Amino acid sequence: MKRIRSNEKFYQDLYRYDESDGSYIVEVSLDEYEDVYDEWDPSPFKKRDIEDEFDDFIWDSANDIPLKYKIKIVLYLPMAQKNKGKEKALREAYDNFYSFRLIRAYKTQKNIQKKILTYLMMSLTFLYIGYFYSAESGIVMSVLKEGIFIGGWVFLWEVFTLIFITLGEERKVSKIVKRLLDSKICFIYTDETRN
Repeated sequence: MKRIRSNEKFYQDLYRYDESDGSYIVEVSLDEYEDVYDEWDPSPFKKRDIEDEFDDFIWDSANDIPLKYKIKIVLYLPMAQKNKGKEKALREAYDNFYSFRLIRAYKTQKNIQKKILTYLMMSLTFLYIGYFYSAESGIVMSVLKEGIFIGGWVFLWEVFTLIFITLGEERKVSKIVKRLLDSKICFIYTDETRN
């Protein structure tokens, strides 16, 4: 087995490693192809949503394994279920589901970028007004000026939060979704149900 640094050894304990293509294997045992699909979605198979439990398991696995490694999804099914048409439909449903999720992730990033620009402009405007606007003295004007300063700093803080935390998290989501889209799906059929 390929040697991996000791601080990452636990990935070898949780997931099998395929040396032939350098990927970690996410294994899922199914009773039938339909286990992957959302049972409440009446659409044809290739357009159906993926079951939440399946998505959660795949997502958590993709999140566990560092992004620098490839992953492969292996679906175990009973031999009696083998059907090339259903395999193809499942792959298409999987691709459709994660393609849509990737589009949503990119859209979320664009919305965050718009918020950053808006908040930055508001912050600069408030701070500019606070620093350079000299009004008559008085308690009301002093409170207003302090409020403008505070508003400017709050908007600037929000800009930093969006750039360094929120946008970073959303970029990671996009990378995980893209990784799931790029993952190879393999079907293995067994005579016995896997435990």
